[in-house]
Amino acid sequence: MKPVLTTLSTITECLAFMNLPISAYNSEDFSFIKLHEIGIKLPFQSPTFRPDFYNLFIIIDGCGTYAIGDKEFELSSNQIIISRPESFSSGYWTKIQNVCFMSFRKSFLLQYFPASIDTVLDLGGEIGYSCDLTAEKMEYFEQTCHEMYDIAISTMRYKDELIANLILNLLFLIQLHQKGNSKLKLENEKQITTVSAFRQNMENNFSQLIKGQDTSLMRTKEHSKLLNINENYLSKVISNCTGKTINEWINEKLIEEIKYLLKHSDKSMKEIAELFAFNDLNYFCSYFKSQTLNAPSALRKDFNNIEKKSECCL
Repeated sequence: MKPVLTTLSTITECLAFMNLPISAYNSEDFSFIKLHEIGIKLPFQSPTFRPDFYNLFIIIDGCGTYAIGDKEFELSSNQIIISRPESFSSGYWTKIQNVCFMSFRKSFLLQYFPASIDTVLDLGGEIGYSCDLTAEKMEYFEQTCHEMYDIAISTMRYKDELIANLILNLLFLIQLHQKGNSKLKLENEKQITTVSAFRQNMENNFSQLIKGQDTSLMRTKEHSKLLNINENYLSKVISNCTGKTINEWINEKLIEEIKYLLKHSDKSMKEIAELFAFNDLNYFCSYFKSQTLNAPSALRKDFNNIEKKSECCL
């Protein structure tokens, strides 16, 4: 079953759409929910959102799947999963025995930690990351969640600063898990800032295209102008630090977005092409095939056939 595709992006909008509780401590900047305590009827398929915030699930006891863009993660107990903003995401849950869920914006952390957090938020250049934890490490994550929740519902002063500190602590631990597999090789603060700013601007551009708020796909020239950096210097920093060129980053993101809409939306091929500034449908199909070795119509047909077979087996 395809999840409902929405145009919602803020924390409170997404919670309201799913009829999940919006308490006094749930704001546009931060939200914390113990999913196992709110009476979710299982199995539960969430809608597809393109949030402007990070999602972090601490799965002490639960299972299901979580889709971020064109990637699908299997969920199980003693696992964490985090997704970046500006990517299509949806979850399918078959068990929620003990699962904590938090959402937060980068701006929430920047209020209290204005520097040196770009690397922990970049997730090694990935749109999402998942890892299994030992029982000991999961116990620490769980205790931190309980502490965060108690602070969130309290009336103590400076509670947002304390919560931001706890989130950052968890992010540093997640970074340690991911560090060995990361392809990013950032050598100094300037490079960190440049790579992070480029990725953020790229994701913003795609979100604006999908929402119909922009009509042009940014390439190297536009990115260098927006960052007020020489084109050659920007290209060198991105390539040396990430192992991928600017065009490779953009093309991978573009194909990922197109694939998702082909699979999970009812938009016509022409509508999808126009969203991403392809004025010629034939060129759009040719470009997609050159990047994936598959025609967009064939990808959609194959996916729909798989979905139909899956529904027949239910």
